[in-house]
Amino acid sequence: MSPSSRPLLRRFLLLALPLAPALGLALSLNCATTPKSPMAAKYPPRPRGCKIRVYHTPAPEVKEWDDIGVAHVDCYLDVGAVQCLQKLKMEACRLGGDMIYDVPKKPLRPTDQGMVFTGHVAHTKQRPEEADKDEADGGQGETEEPAFATGPVQPLAPAAAADAGAPAAASRDGGRP
Repeated sequence: MSPSSRPLLRRFLLLALPLAPALGLALSLNCATTPKSPMAAKYPPRPRGCKIRVYHTPAPEVKEWDDIGVAHVDCYLDVGAVQCLQKLKMEACRLGGDMIYDVPKKPLRPTDQGMVFTGHVAHTKQRPEEADKDEADGGQGETEEPAFATGPVQPLAPAAAADAGAPAAASRDGGRP
């Protein structure tokens, strides 16, 4: 750096440093107030456990749909593929979709300890007559059974207690004395 450019650099720094926090604040507010996508307004987030149809095909089996975005979930192997797929469905509900398509049948395995499910989140387009039909039945369309039971947990009886009523001789030798 030449000696003649040092005073210019010093002036620049003296002027720019006090403005740095204001510039950072302006940039963060600009990012925070960025308008959401048009699909977010059209399809708001749905409640947890909402009905989601999963298609393993490159396109869903419906006539018309609106693409919302891509859902991507990472899970540890000990979570299991069924629960990881359930997590993908919850993400689709959060995005406002009613279906996910192009979901792989088996999760991707990018690491030894993890798996990944990815799919395109979409929402079916409804014609006005279909929307009227849904309102007429109170919004109670078909419901999908959850992948796992959500009722209370019932403990299993120990094997010894279950066999207490059976004759002891009929256990291993087929009932021979």
